[in-house]
Amino acid sequence: MSASSSVVAGATFLENLDRRVLGAFICVDAITGDSVVQPLPVSAGQWTVRPNRSGIYVIFNGPGFSPLTTQFTPSVPMPARVSFEVTLQDPNRRYLPRRANVLAPMTVPVIGPSPGGAVPNPAVTAALANPAAVFDPQQVTLYPQPSAATGPNWSTVRASVTDTSTLPVGLPWAVLQVVRQSDGTVLATGQTDANGEALLAVVGLTLQTSTSGVGPVTVSTVAATVNVYFDPSVLTQPPGWVPNPDDILGNLSNAALLSGGQDVQLASGQELNLSFAIAV
Repeated sequence: MSASSSVVAGATFLENLDRRVLGAFICVDAITGDSVVQPLPVSAGQWTVRPNRSGIYVIFNGPGFSPLTTQFTPSVPMPARVSFEVTLQDPNRRYLPRRANVLAPMTVPVIGPSPGGAVPNPAVTAALANPAAVFDPQQVTLYPQPSAATGPNWSTVRASVTDTSTLPVGLPWAVLQVVRQSDGTVLATGQTDANGEALLAVVGLTLQTSTSGVGPVTVSTVAATVNVYFDPSVLTQPPGWVPNPDDILGNLSNAALLSGGQDVQLASGQELNLSFAIAV
C-alpha cells in the first residue's frame, strides 16, 4: 500500500492508494548463482510485469485479476494460482534468450504480533522464507552466451553440439549438464545457442578427497560426465523462436530426446573444449 499527496490552497492532504502485487521473480546467473540486477526486456502476453531497480520483476496484473489488484486486502477470494509464460531477451547478448513459466498470485501471509515482543518477529522470518509467499521472488535461470567472460579459477567447458546425419550443422538449444561421477551431483548446467555452441563452468573447485583407496589422500581433479540432451522438435520451430530449457530439464527421461555424454576430469582454472555429434 502506498500514499500519495496533493496540495490545495497551501494545505497538504494525504490520500491512501491501495495496490496489491501478484508476485515477483528474479533472474539468476546459471554459473555464479548471483542475481542479474540489470533488468532485461520482458514480454508476458496479457500479464503486466515490470522490473524494478533491484532487478526484481514484479507481477502487477493478469487476466481476471484487475478487480483485485487495487485492494491490498481483497474483499473477495483470490483466484487459484496459475502458471504463465514470460520471455526474456538480452539486447547486450550476455545471456541466451529464454522463455520461463512463473506462478501468480503468490500468497500474502497473515503476520500477527510478535510473541512476547521477540525481535525479530518469528512470523515475519517464516513469511520471508516461504517459497510460496509474495515476499520471496521466484527464480529464473539465465544461461550465458558462449562468448561470455569467464573467471580465472573456474573449470570451464566449451561445448559444440552438431548434427552429423548429413553435413555437420550446429544443433540449437540443446541442454548440457556436468555431473559429478562420485555422487551424481549436477555441478553445472548450460544451453547451446542458435549455432550449437555452449559455455558451462564449475565455480569453487578445490582439493577433493580421493575415493580410490590408493595413492594420495586428496586429488586436484574431479571426475565428471558432461551430458547433452537435444529435442529434435526444435528444428521445426519458426525463425526467432525462443526456447524454454526447463522443457528439457524437467523431463530428461523423455524417449524423444537425443543424448550423448563424455567423461572428463575437472580442475580449477582449466578450460575444456568438447564436441558432441548427434545424428538427428
